[in-house]
Amino acid sequence: MSDAPVPNADSPCPEIELTSAFLDGELTEADAAGAEAHIAACAECQAFVAVAADVSEAMRRPSARLKAPPLLRARIRRRLDSEASVRPARAGFLWGALSGAGVSAAAAAFIAVLMLPPAPESLAGAVTDAHIHALSAGRTIEVVSSSHHTVKPWFAGRAPLSPPVAEFAAQGFPLVGGRVDRVLGQKAAVVVYGHGKHEIDLFVWADRGAALPASGVRLGYHTVFWKNADLDFAAVSDVAPDELSQFVRLVQAEPE
Repeated sequence: MSDAPVPNADSPCPEIELTSAFLDGELTEADAAGAEAHIAACAECQAFVAVAADVSEAMRRPSARLKAPPLLRARIRRRLDSEASVRPARAGFLWGALSGAGVSAAAAAFIAVLMLPPAPESLAGAVTDAHIHALSAGRTIEVVSSSHHTVKPWFAGRAPLSPPVAEFAAQGFPLVGGRVDRVLGQKAAVVVYGHGKHEIDLFVWADRGAALPASGVRLGYHTVFWKNADLDFAAVSDVAPDELSQFVRLVQAEPE
């Protein structure tokens, strides 16, 4: 686990709920930007994020038994106290689990639902949902250009990273533009390519050490994930799997 100090459970930062919503990917883009700025300046919320990440990582180990940090117990207590519909037996079970040396599987699951960021396995759903939402909202492209000289510098100041942007028109995958999106609450640069009548979204976000899900298909859209240095990548499209694999090979072959 990290060495970050445990936040104060008795008088937590008044923005802790905003930080929790940010981790859960529940904020609008404007609110998420405000939450990011607050976290960057608040040591207590930084510690909260570190604790949440540690617990989330540990919970993915089948045999994990965790000592609930004071802040988690305090937040669960406030939630239970505010829920008039919670039966006493249920509340007693949860607090019995939380107050002991370990956290039972059921109580740990309850904590996860309340405040932990989604596990890496949900990335496939997250990028697919983001791709579909952009398509349905008609906002797949915020900067329109077939030139990497235009698209790459556009991300400066809009995304917290500089994504690789290459031109593959000769190979049948023309660059058409880019946008900024979110993957589980984290800003991602999305480089947009075309292929026939299809669109391919190349999501790029800063790697935080989490495992990536296996490539697959969801709602008719194929996803391929990989890492390169300090960046995580996901290619999403409804093109045929072999065509998406060809596109991924082109991206991976590009020099950094």
